[in-house]
Amino acid sequence: MSDFIYSSIPQADGSLSAHIRSIYHHDQPDVSEFHGSWGSLAVSRNLYHGFQPMETGTHIVAVIGGPVLYFRDNLFLTGDDPVAGTTAIYERWRKGAIRWDEDLSGPFVILVVNKNTKRITCVTDLMMFIPVFQYEQDSVIMLGTHVDALAKAANQGYKLDPVSLVDFILNDVVTYPYTSYTKIRQCRPAAIHDIENTEKGFHSNKAEAYWQPQESNPYAGISEAAAALREGVQNFINRVTEGMKEVAQFLSAGEDTRVIAGLLPRKLKRDAFVFLDSMNREGRIAGKVAGKYGVDFHAVFRGRTHYLDMMPEASDLIGSGHQFHHAHSLGLHKTYDLDRYPAVFGGYLSDVLLKAYRVKKMSFFQILRFMPQFEEKNHSPVKAGMKTGGTLFKFGEEILERRAERLTDISTGRRRSIAEWFYLWPMSMISSIPNLSANRRLFRSYEPFICKEIVKISSAVPTKWKLNRRLFNQAFRPTLRPSCWIFHADGRLPYFPWWVNTAVQFPIWVGRLIGIRTGIIKGNQGPWADWNRIMNSEVWQREFFKYGKGLEAMRRKLAFDVENINGRSSLTRDQKCNLLQAIYFLSISNI
Repeated sequence: MSDFIYSSIPQADGSLSAHIRSIYHHDQPDVSEFHGSWGSLAVSRNLYHGFQPMETGTHIVAVIGGPVLYFRDNLFLTGDDPVAGTTAIYERWRKGAIRWDEDLSGPFVILVVNKNTKRITCVTDLMMFIPVFQYEQDSVIMLGTHVDALAKAANQGYKLDPVSLVDFILNDVVTYPYTSYTKIRQCRPAAIHDIENTEKGFHSNKAEAYWQPQESNPYAGISEAAAALREGVQNFINRVTEGMKEVAQFLSAGEDTRVIAGLLPRKLKRDAFVFLDSMNREGRIAGKVAGKYGVDFHAVFRGRTHYLDMMPEASDLIGSGHQFHHAHSLGLHKTYDLDRYPAVFGGYLSDVLLKAYRVKKMSFFQILRFMPQFEEKNHSPVKAGMKTGGTLFKFGEEILERRAERLTDISTGRRRSIAEWFYLWPMSMISSIPNLSANRRLFRSYEPFICKEIVKISSAVPTKWKLNRRLFNQAFRPTLRPSCWIFHADGRLPYFPWWVNTAVQFPIWVGRLIGIRTGIIKGNQGPWADWNRIMNSEVWQREFFKYGKGLEAMRRKLAFDVENINGRSSLTRDQKCNLLQAIYFLSISNI
């Protein structure tokens, strides 16, 4: 859990807490409130041990998320001091010794209120894995980590931005720095945001950047970068687990989670989980991997309409402007009580940061997955989502302008990788980020592939090192050795480099293609939902027209023709999901 809302105008007791609790359909958290001449602050209970909010005679300090500390040990993660981590960060900050890009790793937001000077300091993490949103109007300043809760607190719930809503439907996210609301913006990543009280009232100063993702490669070669990469991930895991006796992890048929399985200390009791429709190829491979790494394996099965059933709850939990169907753990986390573990590890964002997932590849080689990857030069992401469904909605030109501005903004320092980092900085531009947003509110989630070393290496090294898994494979090949003969779900052998797998994967790719077309291979063989089956079901059709108020608002405000839009073949699968989510959001909004 753990969210906050800050207001420079004092609020009534309980009002900010109610807005935070409103994002939860179940298990609403305890919320602490603080009030003074500096304003009001509400902070929900942090699931990560040692990071509850604290108050001194001069300051109030809140930590959102569970950052891993690098200036001291992290034994408090299993201790009984509720503010040990918060106090450590505060004392280092108070002495002026803290280095935000080195001393803390992983997702975090730090908020410090000086009760005497009324100065507010808010620090975002390297990539803004946890987004912070700001409302500022007539000397009233409000900050929050959940955009809809902040909008309600600022009385902005009815001031929706139609351009942003269409942008979300077409492009899967709202283009940074905009949000679903006309007067709320996203804060800057890797920055110190300063709010001070002047004679004219509260004023937000320009954010001070403490780190920038520059294209400045300090490594002599790919082997040197790979060694630093492996050391960084292992160090992160060791720091988290140093005082633990058991942990959990997600384990798939891919390679990222088996790397984590290989790096977790063997002295720990380790439970591995995979979410599936049924015991399929994904589950069987994951089970074999678990056996090789000595991990206790658990397959968790979801209902046939799980994703549709959870749509309202997931949408409210992660906030408008992000895709609900990436909240994979929601509901299923209760099956094996994931919140009882001191740490739950995943393999999230390895593809994005280390394997150039967001780099546009030449289309021919993209279709034939067994072929080597080549970057498509001169690709611009500005019009990406507009190519499908762009003519069905209003505000197309406004969206293009925003995305063009975004491209110009990211070009500073990223001239060789503009198109990739258009999506990466901040991470709110990644459509799958709700996976992280949901997990951190449900259990103590740790993602080693977003530690500070990975972020900095990903920023520094050239794209060609990431393509074809070159950097990743060199870094983690020793860890993949125990499962070297267990295939990846896509037919590769992750232990081996790309040039070996081109020959290995080709016959498997052909065989599966024939199997699917002849009906020998049936059903959903992967870990995620079978959206083709879902969208062809009667349940989908009923769900789509369930939210009449939202459908009417869509007709009036956003679309040229909403009557038959669900059946339009020009919309992609994701765009149809986004459309359903937008209709739900409009149905519950004050419009």
